[in-house]
Amino acid sequence: MNMRRKLIVLLAIATLVSIVNASVFVYYPINLTISPQQPPVVFESGSNAGQRDLWGGIITVNIGDEGTSLSIKVHPTLQRNYYYDIVKIKNNDNNVYYLKFRVISPIADDRVSAAYLIIADGDYSEKINLKQGTLQPDGWFTLSADSKLRVDLYLVLTGYADSSITVEVDLIYSTTTTETPPMPPT
Repeated sequence: MNMRRKLIVLLAIATLVSIVNASVFVYYPINLTISPQQPPVVFESGSNAGQRDLWGGIITVNIGDEGTSLSIKVHPTLQRNYYYDIVKIKNNDNNVYYLKFRVISPIADDRVSAAYLIIADGDYSEKINLKQGTLQPDGWFTLSADSKLRVDLYLVLTGYADSSITVEVDLIYSTTTTETPPMPPT
């Protein structure tokens, strides 16, 4: 009888272990509707885009993807270089949007002692430090309905060579200022 009891206990334990290790998958349906829209906030060329730069170069501004991507190429020299009104950020909507910038790949090159995107709205301006890989500024820019912000570029170079210097920045806009923009998955 003692042996029978042990066998029952062992079977019960084996059954419990198999239940604990069982994989169960339950699927709940989710219906997701995606309605693509025309972008409300876009880039557009500033008054100095396409104009003459140093050594016969051109201030190159390429806007793609219906105004939702931007590429800028400039040819600064030593000391302080200010590129005025090279790009605009435009709100085509009749609603207000809020903007921040995230420097994804900051400038680490020692030849650059300072690098800023200057975001200007009339007399007010804010500097986005291109040497810091952070979300900037601390607050939010307000982009009013049917308005524009001017984008300038300020660079201080202490050296030059034949290699280019690059920086990657995200413009982030939102309908609210109550949350910090998350880092998107890669």
